Amino acid sequence: MQPEVQILTGIAGSGKTDRLLDEYRSALQEGLKRHVPGKTLWLSPTVRSRRQVLDQLLSPEMPVCFAPHVFTFEAFAETILQSLDQPVQTLPEISKRYLLRSIVDDLVAAGQIQYFSSIAGTTGFLDLISHFISELKREEIWPEQFSEACGRLKTDSRQKDQELALIYDRYQVALHEMRRYDSEGRFWSARTALQEGMWGPFGQFDLIVLDGFADFTHTQYEILELLAARTSRLLISLPLENNLRRQDLFAKSVVARQVLENRLPGTIHCVACERDAPASSRSQICEALFDNPRGIKPSPSAEQIKVLAVAGQRNELEVLAVEIKQLLLQGVPPEEISLVFRSTLEYGDLIHETLSAAGIPYFLGQEQEFSRFPVIRAIFTFLQIELDNWSFDSLMSILDSNYFSPDWPEYKSGIAVRCLSRILRELKIDSGKTDILNALEKEYRKANELCARYPDQPKRQAILLEMESAYHLAKRLSSETQKLRGKELFVTWIEILISLANEFGLPKAWSSEEPGTEALDQRDQLVWERFQKLLFHAVAEVDQIEQFHQREAAPLDLLTFRSLLLDLLEQQTLALQTEETGRVQVLDASQLRSLSVPYLLVGGLSEASFPRSHREDCLYSEKDRGELNEYGLSLKRHANQQQEEMLLFYEVMTRFSKRLILSYPAISSTGQPLFASPYLTALMDLFEPGALSVRQVGELNPLPRREQAMSARDLRILAIDELKRNQPGLFLQILEEPGFQATARNILSAAEMAVARFEQEGFTEYEGIMVSAATRQAIHERFPQDYEFSTTQLELYLACPFQFFVQNVLGIEVPEPPELRTNFLQRGIHVHSILTRLYEQLGSEGDNTQLYEADQVEPLFLELLDKRVSDSDVESKLQQVLLSIEKQILKDWGGLFAEQSVTYGQLFEELW
Repeated sequence: MQPEVQILTGIAGSGKTDRLLDEYRSALQEGLKRHVPGKTLWLSPTVRSRRQVLDQLLSPEMPVCFAPHVFTFEAFAETILQSLDQPVQTLPEISKRYLLRSIVDDLVAAGQIQYFSSIAGTTGFLDLISHFISELKREEIWPEQFSEACGRLKTDSRQKDQELALIYDRYQVALHEMRRYDSEGRFWSARTALQEGMWGPFGQFDLIVLDGFADFTHTQYEILELLAARTSRLLISLPLENNLRRQDLFAKSVVARQVLENRLPGTIHCVACERDAPASSRSQICEALFDNPRGIKPSPSAEQIKVLAVAGQRNELEVLAVEIKQLLLQGVPPEEISLVFRSTLEYGDLIHETLSAAGIPYFLGQEQEFSRFPVIRAIFTFLQIELDNWSFDSLMSILDSNYFSPDWPEYKSGIAVRCLSRILRELKIDSGKTDILNALEKEYRKANELCARYPDQPKRQAILLEMESAYHLAKRLSSETQKLRGKELFVTWIEILISLANEFGLPKAWSSEEPGTEALDQRDQLVWERFQKLLFHAVAEVDQIEQFHQREAAPLDLLTFRSLLLDLLEQQTLALQTEETGRVQVLDASQLRSLSVPYLLVGGLSEASFPRSHREDCLYSEKDRGELNEYGLSLKRHANQQQEEMLLFYEVMTRFSKRLILSYPAISSTGQPLFASPYLTALMDLFEPGALSVRQVGELNPLPRREQAMSARDLRILAIDELKRNQPGLFLQILEEPGFQATARNILSAAEMAVARFEQEGFTEYEGIMVSAATRQAIHERFPQDYEFSTTQLELYLACPFQFFVQNVLGIEVPEPPELRTNFLQRGIHVHSILTRLYEQLGSEGDNTQLYEADQVEPLFLELLDKRVSDSDVESKLQQVLLSIEKQILKDWGGLFAEQSVTYGQLFEELW
């Protein structure tokens, strides 16, 4: 019996989904009447569209639904595979990367990778191979087919083709022998199971519906053939004009309809769905977007649409947040509002900062990569210290981190960290674990000896305590990182990493009770727990792949382990939010497909977002891809990408039902002008200029307008501005809020300082005038009337009185970087001291003529130089080399000074 197959075509808003929902409800109700539920099947393209279909299925006529059987295509294939007697296991992305890495490494070791040898060990090459294999598998291009087509190419890249085919073939063989399938191979395995009659929980169908698809992959077409043979009715909807004018826009659907008509059994009926709703802004977009401009009749009304040009990304998000908040205040449920960007990653943490500050509950649809979380970066920093051989920057990035809080007595609640930092700066040691430990031990012994020699000097005791704290902290850190030296198995490295994180006190970072950090603490704890699970999962997957290769895992050094772990974590993501109910959805444009959204806000519509610029394929050019397609393959072309970009923009712009707000940043972060997307310009051309125009909103001025105030920061700024204009009402109101009281006191103190500095005549305490009697007395004792200021002190005071006060009065020195560099001040002190002793020694001999004899001056200068600048305090070879250079410069100066002394003596005799 041939099935009844219908292909429903129509533009967005033509009622295809509503019609299919009616048919599906009827089939479900009929099944319930016959007491045989579960004889229907609905396939949706995304999880969100599936969820929306389930919500829309229920109606007053059908308040309850049993076994609705609404799946995504992926979930349907997964259900089939899990029902097999010997289920085929999925291959996670982390396992795919390790498998590809092991295959590439084996081929390199065997000398079978020559063309890609220079990049074969990089993460970028792994990404390239992974994406290319996925593209081939989506169109079910087998390794031998790919190799055969490449062999017919008229190019000189045969070596490249052979290596790509070899890697692909090894990968497919490994999947088959391991009984695993990747995300693309899921459909292959499900198709094969269905061909063998393994339908799992599914029997014969009364109705099968596919809605929301624009096209299908090769394997999905084959599954559709099998589904058509197992159902009485098959209904498929495609976004397609019935009177085709916009061929580029609907090119994918045209091809899909042709393929379906050729492959599906029985007679195919094409049902045209037409819009019967009254004309509106949405209908104008649905019917005319990307049409020939000459044939477009601009609409006189655009009451549902607003276009905003905003100064910068931050301002754009703030403006969009204001629009969302106004909708919420009007009583619109948050789940009816969607904020969409081409990619939410382009806006980074601005989304969280802005929406959280505005008090808007939101759900971020895009999962975030592990590597962007601070706690994960801190964990890799724990490893980096050993790889950098204790460079000062990597050392202090750990010790100064909030994620470093060990329960060590040597840590002393962080006091020892400050001691270590100051001493390393003073010793000018910027790297080298051995040099650091040796120098600290030597300085500690020296301080101990001096303290024993001068027991009545408190300053010596303080220096000893500081040296002791720094030395013991460095020794403990060296002891705990000892496990990072040497080679270990991958599983052992994971255990070391976790134990090191616990030893460094990482979990204490989210156990603090500081107010206002609860949300960050919960996020860090969640990320750490998920990260540990991911690490254990990686260990299990790596072990399975090594067992498949029938070899023992090779020990890895720290650098190799870190590179491998970073490689495996590539593209591993985490969803921080799981609850969408009662929240505004923040989605990528691709996640909006097939959804119906009452209130839609689309941001970031600059010329760089739509269309995306084409990235040239570094494996095969457009010409090569065209030739390969002629030889039987079906690789994506650049022209297809442009069509996909147009279709994606069209699908996003037609998802709203009540209001559409569009925005783009008109100014970049560097102050350069940005332009709207040409697709946005095409949309605006659908309406008369007076009906829809770009509104310039948002200012670089941080002072918000009263009607746009949406956060605590905005209220604070507005309150101060009104207070300056003798309108204290808002400020007095926020004074009553507990959360604002501390801030208000700071503001009042700042106002007091401003009055003293700019309203009072003369200098005040805010310009450095000491008003306290005790302070004046302390200054008088420190600098009595007969105190003589040195030239250096006067220069420092003239340069910056405040810096002079901090350094010379309070005794707070500016931290010097630990890098070795020329210390011109120290050089001057050495020269001044040597010359003073030289003149004292020559003058004490009674004959002033020696002061002008080169053979007397130069040897004595060099003798005093050797005594003054000694090699005994030098810790590293680099310091020895630099010191020898410094001494050579001073020796040259000694010779020049001796010559100058002779010349000066001769002139003195002539003048005398």
